[in-house]
Amino acid sequence: MHDMSEPMANTLACALSSLLWVAVCVSFGGCIAHPEISGKAVVTRDGEELVIDTGGNGTRVVDASGEVAGGCVVRNKGELSVVVQREGAAFSFFDMMDQAGSPHVSVEIDGKLYQGACEITIEDLQDDPYEADVSAGPCDIIRLFDGAKARLETAVFHVSDCSGAD
Repeated sequence: MHDMSEPMANTLACALSSLLWVAVCVSFGGCIAHPEISGKAVVTRDGEELVIDTGGNGTRVVDASGEVAGGCVVRNKGELSVVVQREGAAFSFFDMMDQAGSPHVSVEIDGKLYQGACEITIEDLQDDPYEADVSAGPCDIIRLFDGAKARLETAVFHVSDCSGAD
């Protein structure tokens, strides 16, 4: 039997660090750069469609005063993380991370973490690595520790003024 605990622990640590980053930024009224994030993600689970949306069917930009928080980070040129969080919703957290060699998404539904290896497309705009259209899906995501399945149908976000972390 193959032991998957170390890869799962590493993936979980990445997802939780992204969540912590959003929490710290939101708690202090924003980070040094104030990223603009708009878009939405759609997940299906047991025939139910769940949506996390920045507002206006994905057209509204998140801000510190809204019910939806968001953040994005560019790590080393070409690696990007986009995080959106909505407190109190069944689908409350979404993170897509294009990390060299292992693009993946993390989703929290009803307080449970789902993850999956999903192809992520990043289209830099005007040769600016801190502004991009980012998308993922469709792909399967799996709830950690018990293997329950859900599916990321689509995720489409526009980000700009992302923080840089080389």
